Amino acid sequence: MEVKDYFKATLTRAENTLLRALDGLSPDDLRKQPAGPGSNPIGWLAWHLSRVQDGWMTRIAGGKQEWEEHGWAAKFGFNGDPPQYTPDNVHTFDGMNAELLLGYYKAVRARTDARLDALTSADYDRELPPPAPGRPAMTVGAVLALIMGDNLQHIGQIAYLRGLIKGQGWY
Repeated sequence: MEVKDYFKATLTRAENTLLRALDGLSPDDLRKQPAGPGSNPIGWLAWHLSRVQDGWMTRIAGGKQEWEEHGWAAKFGFNGDPPQYTPDNVHTFDGMNAELLLGYYKAVRARTDARLDALTSADYDRELPPPAPGRPAMTVGAVLALIMGDNLQHIGQIAYLRGLIKGQGWY
């Protein structure tokens, strides 16, 4: 199995959990902070994992992010760049509804798959410029590991929070 096929298979397995975890959640469910103020609500987690994947895959492949190219900011009610979220303001994010969150996720995922298909084995060792001053440069392979870790972590959190909110266990 090639690296990109392993990566896509892992994302697909995590995606299946995401789809089940978001199924039937109301906008209020998406906004709840069961661990108290400052904790990440499900809606924010779903949006964030999509934004991270969108941003990093664009750094790998170039071009515009799905967020910019297809007007997702307006769909989520943002004028311009979304704010940077901190524990003090994460509760202000409104995920609106699961369909919107999944629409953005699926658009990002389709773009990710296409970009992965274009990679060659030599690309995994290609170094990308640092994402910000003072941050280290990363290889494409390291960025893919970052995306995978972020997706797995946040989708697990989403499934767990759904269980807290809905009283249903892991599935």
